[in-house]
Amino acid sequence: MPCGTTHTAYVIQNVIIHLVNDLPVVVDLEELPSGADRNIRCTNVRTVDGKRPNFIHDRNSTFVFPMSVIRLIEAPQAGSETDEQFNSQAPLPALPPPRAPDEEPDEDLLARIRSV
Repeated sequence: MPCGTTHTAYVIQNVIIHLVNDLPVVVDLEELPSGADRNIRCTNVRTVDGKRPNFIHDRNSTFVFPMSVIRLIEAPQAGSETDEQFNSQAPLPALPPPRAPDEEPDEDLLARIRSV
């Protein structure tokens, strides 16, 4: 950048990065990666519910994720309907408790198993 010019950094907020074999994280990016990028640099890494992930020591650091651990990058447009829907989503309902297994197996089922 030439001397004497100012550079305004724009940040793309609330970008969701889906990691391979891990839960997605929400980050802030300076720019979306191109097809030639091997990693992405981001700040403000947090879980979807806004908490600090267990692998983050200092939330204020800059983080570099290699593209090999990223499955998908989801970047809602600011002010779009998608962004508003994402931010206003209610948490998923809790799963019902598991059923207790029957104490005694069905005799007809046992007879069919024995006959095989």
